[in-house]
Amino acid sequence: MEVTTKKKSGFFRTLAGKTVLFITINLSLILLCASVLGFAFALAEDIYHTTPEQYKMKLSERNIEYQAMSLADSVMSPYGSYYSYIPIKIQNDKGIVLYRSPTFDALENSVNAGDSTDLSCYTYHTSIIYNSNGSSKGLVGFNPFLDTDTTVSATITVYVDPNDYSYLTPLDLEVIGLIYKLSSWLLPIAIISFFLSLISFITLMSAAGKRPGSDEIAAGPLSGIPFDVLLAGVIFLGAIGAVIMNDVNTDGAAIMGGGLILITLLNLCIGLAVSMAGRVKRRMLIKGSLIYKIIMLTVKFLKFIWKGITAIPLIWGTAIAVAVLSIIELIYLASARFDGEALVGGWFVEKLIFVPFILYIAYILKKLAKAGEKIAQGDITYRAPTKGLWGDFKKHAENLNAVSDSVTIAVEDRLKSERMKTELITNVSHDIKTPLTSIINYASLIGESDPSDPKIGEYSEVIVRQSDKLKRLIEDLVEASKASTGNLEIVPSPLDCCTFVSQTAGEFKEKLDSANLTLITNVPEEKVMIMADGRRMMRIYDNLMNNICKYSMPGTRVYISLNVVSGQAVTVFKNTSSAELNISPDELVERFVRGDQSRNTEGNGLGLSIAQSLTELQGGKFKVEIDGDLFKVTLTFPVIQ
Repeated sequence: MEVTTKKKSGFFRTLAGKTVLFITINLSLILLCASVLGFAFALAEDIYHTTPEQYKMKLSERNIEYQAMSLADSVMSPYGSYYSYIPIKIQNDKGIVLYRSPTFDALENSVNAGDSTDLSCYTYHTSIIYNSNGSSKGLVGFNPFLDTDTTVSATITVYVDPNDYSYLTPLDLEVIGLIYKLSSWLLPIAIISFFLSLISFITLMSAAGKRPGSDEIAAGPLSGIPFDVLLAGVIFLGAIGAVIMNDVNTDGAAIMGGGLILITLLNLCIGLAVSMAGRVKRRMLIKGSLIYKIIMLTVKFLKFIWKGITAIPLIWGTAIAVAVLSIIELIYLASARFDGEALVGGWFVEKLIFVPFILYIAYILKKLAKAGEKIAQGDITYRAPTKGLWGDFKKHAENLNAVSDSVTIAVEDRLKSERMKTELITNVSHDIKTPLTSIINYASLIGESDPSDPKIGEYSEVIVRQSDKLKRLIEDLVEASKASTGNLEIVPSPLDCCTFVSQTAGEFKEKLDSANLTLITNVPEEKVMIMADGRRMMRIYDNLMNNICKYSMPGTRVYISLNVVSGQAVTVFKNTSSAELNISPDELVERFVRGDQSRNTEGNGLGLSIAQSLTELQGGKFKVEIDGDLFKVTLTFPVIQ
């Protein structure tokens, strides 16, 4: 199956294959047009509901009417030369006979007497046009070039045999027979022709620009001619065809000429479509057009002119522009035939005021441009001068200085961040290396000792203790990472902050006593409700209290207070540090940073970082303040009713 497809695809890529597709499209479209026109004609003439004899009778009666009206128009026209084998009588609206054929009375009497049974009487109503002198000019509507100011209604009566097919030519009879034979096939032929032409056209478009044995898109024979030129040529030829058809007078010539012109235009349009498809595949449809090339040349020329203009220094460029405009304005004033002296004097006064002002603005813009250039080059210490500036110019200079300040702050923050990253790596390495070294050393001692040595138990206890420490460190590190990235699940619910304070005081009583610390709490009597996750809130309180127990000076007091301030539940933890706090609050909250910089105390420096991340994840605020040896943490959550 794949081989067959490739062969077909290869054939249609050849010139012979494309020619076959061209011919197929032409034939199917011609057949489609013919079948559609035939089907429309059959519907209009009611072919599907009449027999051939009935249709012939309809055509015969139509011809009888035409000949009767034509004869009446010829009779009533002063220039008509009439002769007819149709017996006819013309009467006006008053019953006066205007014309009667010589045999009309005899036939009328014969029909009335019942002698001529083959003849039928046909009556038609029309109007006759009259001149001002009373002479007739012809029938209304039969001759469109006659004036219809004065008309008189008339009745035309004829006696003919409707079964006499002499009014139908042999060609008419053959066409009628052919229409009835093909009437049931017209719609299927139209559908098949439509799909055949569509499939052939799609195949031709797919093969456009392709050659057998290669997938590369090749240039067609007309690729050197811009597509819009080809399109204009086809439109021009179509217009010429329309002009030619307008000058054709005979029906036969119109049909033959129109058919040839339509077929020619059809093939030109197909060729144009093939060329367009190849250009689209090569992505040269727009770029290869003449209009695109003209536009690109115009754009390049304008860019060249603009580049030359912008290369002129700002002040000199402004001066030249003002001079040119002034000269043009002066020439206009001189040629306007006004009061020359007054206008020229006013012009000079205007320039004495206007030119210095414009040049001053150009000077200011030059200074601002220089400031922007300095900052763009990295000189963040440069400041745009604001002296002598006013309005938006001064504001723009201040904005440039603000940008410089922002860049300075960003650089300092970046350096601080890099320094903290370095310290973070150092501290992580230290905190992991210490227990890991103990585990390795004691494991080595166990391996070298006699199994009966009682010290093996002590070694094992050290390994277990250091392993637990390493495990807690890793767990805290994972939790800190999740908390800082927001990957922890938070399940908020209404909670009472007073309960947290009292529960914390009870849970840490023993630990506070062991550290020789006195806890003092201050909470309101009524409930203070917030929306938070109870498990995460207890972790925040645990971390803060553990931090207090580790780093507080023994024999001091620890304070926990809860207050409602402006609709916010504010919880404050305060303690006195045992070590000097020569570190900023922001640095103290960073991971693996301890108040004890010697890193001799228990802990890993993750407590405050985890507490801050958990607070912010729940919509609260976490603030650390240091005042001498006083360490203070403030938690703020919105109060709910």
